[in-house]
Amino acid sequence: MALSVDSAVYQPWWPVEEAIQAQLESTPLLSSEKQRQKYDLHKWRVVFPRNDGFQKDLGRVSRVYSGNRIQTTKYTILSFLPQNLFEQFHRSANVYFLFLVAINWFPQLEVFHREIAMLPLAVVLLVTAVKDGIEDYKRYRFDQQINSSTTKRGFHPDDINTYEREME
Repeated sequence: MALSVDSAVYQPWWPVEEAIQAQLESTPLLSSEKQRQKYDLHKWRVVFPRNDGFQKDLGRVSRVYSGNRIQTTKYTILSFLPQNLFEQFHRSANVYFLFLVAINWFPQLEVFHREIAMLPLAVVLLVTAVKDGIEDYKRYRFDQQINSSTTKRGFHPDDINTYEREME
């Protein structure tokens, strides 16, 4: 069975006698002065943990939990037109213009040509759709930039900005 080298843990290696001897000699409660253990940094051993169970469950776990990806876009390529029209017709002004276009299709109620009645509504819908598309594309590009950026892992006390207030 082959384990990945990524899961290897590098630990210093001491012979058993030296480790027990060093542990007995450096009991902090009995010694009067602080003693330091001396390690030989040229002796290392590689420990491979038994992570075969983890490797088997990794696929299942990654399907259950969502990723760490940010997605703030409102539309996809397929959903842009229907969803944008749905959102635009929730505005009362667009519904009013649609009502005027519908009335102009009846010959008895026709005030001016049918095509001219559709022109203001078509222009408003087109301009708003282009504006929403550009904004959504900018959001998509910003999401890609955030998702591809590197992040800091861990905690370092120097990263915290603190201030002190003088008490009177």
